[in-house]
Amino acid sequence: MRDMSISRRRFVFTSLATPIALGMTGGIAGGLASQIAAGAAPAVLRRGLGQNEKLRLLKVGVGGMGGADLGELSKHKMVEIVGLCDVSQVQLDGWIKDSKNDKGETVKARFPDVPTFKDWREAYTKLDKNFDAVSCSTADHMHAPISMAAMNLGKHVYCQKPLAQGAWENRRLAEVAASKPGIVTQMGTQRIATKWRQYGGELIRNGTIGPIKEVYAWTNRPAGWWPQGNPRPEGADPVPAELSWDLFLGVSSDRPYKNGYTPFNWRGTIDWGTGAFGDMGCHMLDVPFYELGLGAPISAYCTPVKASTDQFPESESVVMKYAPNKMTSKDGLTLKWFDGGQFPDFKAIGLPDGWEGGKQGEDVVKGDGGVILVGEKGIMWFPIEHAWARVFVDGKAVEMKPGEFKQTNHWHNWVDACLAGKKDACVSRFEKGGKMCESLSIGAMSSLDPGKVLEYDAEKCVFKNSPAANAALRRTYRKGWEVENLA
Repeated sequence: MRDMSISRRRFVFTSLATPIALGMTGGIAGGLASQIAAGAAPAVLRRGLGQNEKLRLLKVGVGGMGGADLGELSKHKMVEIVGLCDVSQVQLDGWIKDSKNDKGETVKARFPDVPTFKDWREAYTKLDKNFDAVSCSTADHMHAPISMAAMNLGKHVYCQKPLAQGAWENRRLAEVAASKPGIVTQMGTQRIATKWRQYGGELIRNGTIGPIKEVYAWTNRPAGWWPQGNPRPEGADPVPAELSWDLFLGVSSDRPYKNGYTPFNWRGTIDWGTGAFGDMGCHMLDVPFYELGLGAPISAYCTPVKASTDQFPESESVVMKYAPNKMTSKDGLTLKWFDGGQFPDFKAIGLPDGWEGGKQGEDVVKGDGGVILVGEKGIMWFPIEHAWARVFVDGKAVEMKPGEFKQTNHWHNWVDACLAGKKDACVSRFEKGGKMCESLSIGAMSSLDPGKVLEYDAEKCVFKNSPAANAALRRTYRKGWEVENLA
């Protein structure tokens, strides 16, 4: 394969010519929040971002969630798709997946004249100054290199969750994003823009149930979604002609191709994914994590079912401890995670009858996942979406009326922020998402040394007492795939 690696010099940050950020006047800044919410940043702020005043976007990964991202981002009237990239020709020839695509339109039909690439490094090189932003929707192990390389070039980045695979990668993406005031970033946790999660965030922020002692979170995944808990398959299968297997492997270690690895089942494989915890934890724990101001955990302890050295457990429970802060109890906070068919003991937590089982329990509590926060004054059930948070005191529901919350478009929020040069307008910017995903990665990778309290050294980004799990917290990239700021 031809070496398409980009030199160290090309990946050093170069200033992005965005017209705004150096000296906004009070008048412009004062009305910016409402303009972004309405999706209409003033044209004067957009001028100079792209030659045609649109955000020129390179889409890396166009299948699955990548197709949804492409569909939503391309619907914004100020977005121009200038490049499409995927390691699979099947995906490049596939279907756009957005809520208004009733015609069954393919990627090729929607964007007939847009250049396509298999290798994102080639796309970066050939498009050069002719793109302003990147949307990354690949397998988890490629999120960090693709996103970091884009930031090194001064490009805005929208990256699907989880932000990165390893704790160190998440830390570095957060740090580098914070150091670049001209770059706007967003992690793809679109549920955070819903009115339900905004309301739950307000309840936490207002201290409705007092300082938080415990957080319980759960999902039914991976059951029925992707395989976990299996040993590494033996042998090799022929690589499909339409798939660039070496490009899929990317920074991960080399291994033979096996049918079923891609386009979806990679999620459960330790080399490429983050398992149910790293995947769904982003959607459920983002608001609680941000509102509680949590940092890195002190420790993590995993109890797996059907553990494997190649895949995350088929099912697990994980307990993580956090140091106290102004939002938690004086003794700190304990996070308890469950997946793969395991659930908290809802009744023991304090939920009233009818919330821990039966029809209401199946539909409202168990479902695809949720969060329960236990405070010193009460308990809050915080669903993933499609239902309002509920508060319980002494086993009885407290009647509360949600206020007015405007549901927004997470993808378009990022575009508007890019056009306006207002990075803090993104609620899931890398500075926040990276901190949360570092924590989720620690929980996910604790399964590599199960049944042991793993003590986390936040300064060094390592477990103090687990060489076995440390390799996954800071991975060594395959030779030739090194990226500046991730070395």
